[in-house]
Amino acid sequence: MKYILIAITIISAVACTTSKLYTPGEKNVNKVETATLAELQQGRDLFVKSCDKCHKLPKIDSRNNESWKKVIGFMAPKAKLNNDQAELIYKYVANR
Repeated sequence: MKYILIAITIISAVACTTSKLYTPGEKNVNKVETATLAELQQGRDLFVKSCDKCHKLPKIDSRNNESWKKVIGFMAPKAKLNNDQAELIYKYVANR
């Protein structure tokens, strides 16, 4: 029973963390940066998988796009992301 409660707690924590992020839709395509819906979805997936490994996911609205560009540029090498992956994450956060 103890293990079931621990598992439920972990699953709930993960679900709550990712649910605060927006899910890209057609309204987000080319909103600020040129991006397809598939690119925005890839960017979201990379943001969740890469950033959540080391720390709590930041709120997307906590920074402006210029600040995001700097943060992603700084953090991408630490997360072992290539330039294309970093650009997908930026497109995702910029087109919120």
